[in-house]
Amino acid sequence: MRSVQDQQHKTSNSKPSIAFIGGTGEEGMGLAYRFAKAGHDCIIGSRSDEKAQAAVAELLEKDAALPLIGAANGDAAERADMIIVTTPYSAQEATLPPLAQGCAGKIVISTVVPMAFEGGKASLLSVPEGSAAEQEQVLLPEARIVAAFQNLSARKLLKGGPIDADVVVCSDDKDAKREVMQLSEVIDGVRGVDGGALANAQFVEAITVLLVSINRNYKTQAGIRVAGI
Repeated sequence: MRSVQDQQHKTSNSKPSIAFIGGTGEEGMGLAYRFAKAGHDCIIGSRSDEKAQAAVAELLEKDAALPLIGAANGDAAERADMIIVTTPYSAQEATLPPLAQGCAGKIVISTVVPMAFEGGKASLLSVPEGSAAEQEQVLLPEARIVAAFQNLSARKLLKGGPIDADVVVCSDDKDAKREVMQLSEVIDGVRGVDGGALANAQFVEAITVLLVSINRNYKTQAGIRVAGI
């Protein structure tokens, strides 16, 4: 079974390698699948190396040529050029601080939504820092935090094929924001949209809660499009 220890990334690949922290859920696996298909070396991270390897094996069943490996979260963060956080919000405060050194100076993308379910209904949780992404900036003070991908359907990502959706990208680092906008557009059908400062991430995160209700009402996997641009 492939691991970080026994397989190195391709040094000839000019595209940034990407680690997925808490990447064994549908969102992490879906994004890893799409970016690996686009030629990025991807590392699926997990608290459990065994769980990470199982997620990789599942994706390799879809396409054995995908440049994917599994690793513990810490190893994944250390080795990758770019990091995408796909942990549940409830796990973020415990998961991220030990990764601070490995994330320092790197683009770290928050896909996290502070959402809770009760009685079959989704609700947005209050975050002291303002949003899950802003909390990540506190937990990883030397990282270049960008908020993106919160509104993409994990099921559509895993299914393959074009996705008719915009990805709103928020960050205080203009260069990092531009790079993530470009990254989003390697997913067929997706357009990156400049959402302004990181403080605006709270509004993008809230849209996901709304989409949960819309998806339930219409029995679909909806996304968002910004008209007029």
